[in-house]
Amino acid sequence: MPNYETRYPNFDVMREKEHWDQHTREIVTKRINTETFDTYRYFSSHESDTLLRLCAILLDDNRSPVISYVVQHFDSILQSGIGESQRKVGVPKQSDLIRSGLAWLDQACEERYGRKFVSLEEPVQEQAIQQVMNGDYTRKSNADPIPVKDWMDKMLSEAVAAYYSHPDIWSEIGYAGPAYPRGYVRSELGLTDPWEARSDGK
Repeated sequence: MPNYETRYPNFDVMREKEHWDQHTREIVTKRINTETFDTYRYFSSHESDTLLRLCAILLDDNRSPVISYVVQHFDSILQSGIGESQRKVGVPKQSDLIRSGLAWLDQACEERYGRKFVSLEEPVQEQAIQQVMNGDYTRKSNADPIPVKDWMDKMLSEAVAAYYSHPDIWSEIGYAGPAYPRGYVRSELGLTDPWEARSDGK
């Protein structure tokens, strides 16, 4: 995993939380409350371990607080039963697709490497996921129970969406969080409000 560098080393979006409305402040603060992230209501222990490693690889980030939050996001949306906005014909609903995909990954790794995904060394895990993303990872039985490409697309889109909603990532990319109710004042190109991140480190 890489060293994480940012153009905004001294910026912390959570310093701005008192300027958000109470509802927003509660939602964002929960995203860094890691004490709740090891309790999953939808996934089993093995499934969550698999998902932790998979998301770390997909996002190229191995920081436990951030990746644990991403997995918590998956667990929350699947446990809630909230429907999807749209789904291609022939693709299972996301709860079945994601869970079946994790099982498929284990089965595929057992066929190729003799062990489940989480038991493999990290370089082998990364190689396996890269092959899946390239579309050249099929099971020997050639009878995949799920559309693998659609599963990987779902995993990647949900993981990225959760990742970029984490306050630590907001700070790294210089996003100053919700502007409501304070609002923006300096809207001219190249100008920032005093509470926004500046790349000069101030």
